[in-house]
Amino acid sequence: MQVENNPLSGPVTRIVERSTGKLIVSVATLAGGFADAKIVVLSDGTQVVVKLPKDASGDLAVEGATMEYLQRHTRLPVPELYYSGPDALVHEYIIADGTLGVDSEPQAAEHLANLHDITSDAFGFDYDTLRGGVRQPNAKSEKWVPFFTQNRLLYMARQALESGNLPVEMMSRIERFAEKTDAYLDEPPKPALLHGDIRSSTVLCHHGRIKAFVDPAIYFGDPEFEFVFAGEQHSLTKVFFDKYNELRPFRSGFFEYRQSIYNLYPMLLRVKLFGAECLGRIDAVLSRFGF
Repeated sequence: MQVENNPLSGPVTRIVERSTGKLIVSVATLAGGFADAKIVVLSDGTQVVVKLPKDASGDLAVEGATMEYLQRHTRLPVPELYYSGPDALVHEYIIADGTLGVDSEPQAAEHLANLHDITSDAFGFDYDTLRGGVRQPNAKSEKWVPFFTQNRLLYMARQALESGNLPVEMMSRIERFAEKTDAYLDEPPKPALLHGDIRSSTVLCHHGRIKAFVDPAIYFGDPEFEFVFAGEQHSLTKVFFDKYNELRPFRSGFFEYRQSIYNLYPMLLRVKLFGAECLGRIDAVLSRFGF
């Protein structure tokens, strides 16, 4: 029997039922995230997640396309995708009792090292992706340093400036620093396929084992850039980095200075989305390099 008080619209209900081949029994709201997410129980007892855009700028087709790419071209575990379009995203609900932790970090390192073994002739991707609900430009480039400088550092700084949360004076410092990034960054051997948004909440685990990686923001980049959130959250510990380093050794200078530079990107994203909380840390990075 279908649920009597179904909060989903008629068109979305039809999308869910046609894509899964089952009737909707119940619907509940999932907290958090940049989309309106529901957990839906189907007539055979299985569960799916239904994401709906929170505003007109949301396009869940992009997230669906990245999930489909990972399913087709990689061994990274991701939820089964039933439907994706600008109006909705329907995928398997992953039963998890926790997120990324010390017990699961070695397995995460193996998954990401395997992902990073997938390479391309250029940095970027065939289309722009989303990180934190913000467009992430992926115009292709033969070189990583200009790609990072233009499509990550300066792009997100402009986004933060336009939001009104980044002071003009700090934007000027970032622009001066951007003119010198080639003095501090090097070119990785090859562009590597990145998940693009590794945090504790995007790696779902059950009984200490990884079940799925969610919320991908894929593109080909410096594999070290995969870990930019490591300086923002306690997502990855020494256990992870030691295991990853066994499989894909970090280039000299990553922990000493490149990680700090790369962390400017998620900090600027947070400034755009949430305000001034990271301005002091951005100031510290710029000051460290003389800007």
